[in-house]
Amino acid sequence: MKALTGNRNWMFAIIASACLVGAAVGVAQKDKSADLPTAANVHELSNVFREVSRRAMPAIVSIETISKTSEVSGQQVMPFGDNSPFQDLFENDPRFKDMFKQFQNQKQAQPRRAPRRMGTGSGFIINKNGLIMTNSHVVNGADVVKVTLNDGREFTASDIRTDPRSDVAVIRIDAPDLQAIPLGDSSKMEIGDWVLAIGNPFGIGMSVTNGIISAKSRGPGINDREDYLQTDAAINPGNSGGPLLNLRGEVIGINTAISSRSGGYDGVGFAIPVNMARWVSGQLIDNGKVERAFLGVGIQPISNDLSKSFDIKVGQGAIITQVMEDSPAAAADLKTGDIILKLAGKDV
Repeated sequence: MKALTGNRNWMFAIIASACLVGAAVGVAQKDKSADLPTAANVHELSNVFREVSRRAMPAIVSIETISKTSEVSGQQVMPFGDNSPFQDLFENDPRFKDMFKQFQNQKQAQPRRAPRRMGTGSGFIINKNGLIMTNSHVVNGADVVKVTLNDGREFTASDIRTDPRSDVAVIRIDAPDLQAIPLGDSSKMEIGDWVLAIGNPFGIGMSVTNGIISAKSRGPGINDREDYLQTDAAINPGNSGGPLLNLRGEVIGINTAISSRSGGYDGVGFAIPVNMARWVSGQLIDNGKVERAFLGVGIQPISNDLSKSFDIKVGQGAIITQVMEDSPAAAADLKTGDIILKLAGKDV
C-alpha cells in the first residue's frame, strides 16, 4: 500500500509539473502571437479586396487592336519554282506545253493578303464622357481599336492620342451610362503598401491580382521617361494599360511591363505612376500632343566626397555633367561642373 501511495504521489507530481510547463508554453505562445493578424483582421482585408474589385470592375475595359489587311504583290508563278530542273522538260514536252505556257503568260500572280495583326490590352474609364486611359504601346499604330466594357458592350474607339515617350495614351468611346474610376496620388504610395492589379491577361477576361509596392522610381530601360512603381502583383501580357489600385479603390499606376526570363510573370512588374500619367493625358486631351520643357543639360547626384568638398548637405543638389550646344542651358551660360542647389526656388 505504501508503494502504491508513493507511486500515486509521484504521478501527481509529474502531472502537476506538466500542467505548469503547459501553462508556461501557452503564455509564451500567446506572447509570440500577440502581434500577428487575427482571423478577423485577415477577413477584413479580404473584404477590402472584394469591395475595391467590385467598385472598380465597371470602369475597367478590354482593348482589342486590329491592323487592316494589306495586299502584297505576287510574282510570276512557275509550277515547280524558278530554275527548276523540270522547267525545260515540261516546256518542251508537247503534252505539257500548253499548260506551261499558261503559267508563262501569267505575268502577275493574284495579290496575296498579309495576315492581320491583332493585339489585346486593358484600360480604364477616367470620365463619364468616354475618355479611357491606357498604354501607348497597346493602341499606337492600330487601324481599329475595339473596346469591350465589363457589362459586355462593345464600341470602336475614336480620337486615339498617344505619347510613346511616356507610353501613355488616351482614347474615346461614344457610350452612355459609363462609370469612371477615381485617380489617386502615386506620390503617397510607400514600399510595402497593398495594391490590386486589374486587367485582361492573355485575353481570357477580367482578372484581379494583389501584391505590394516593391520599389519606387525604377528605371528598367523601357523608355526615356521612367519613374516606375515596381510591384509583385501578377502582371501578364494583356494587362498592359490596366490600373494598379490602392486600397481606397483609386488608380495609382498604369500596369505597363514586366521583367521576365520566361516571358511570363516572374514577380517583377512595372506601372507608370498615375501622377505622371495624369499630366501626360491632360496634355494629350488639351493639345493633342505632349509639350515638354527642354533645358539641355545632363545631371547626376552629388557624391558624398563632393558634398564634403563643397560643404553641401549629403543628398542635396545636383552636378551638371553635360551642356548641349545651342540649348537653353548654354544660352544661360551654365557650365559642366556647375552645382545646382535650387530650382524654381525649391531645394534640389
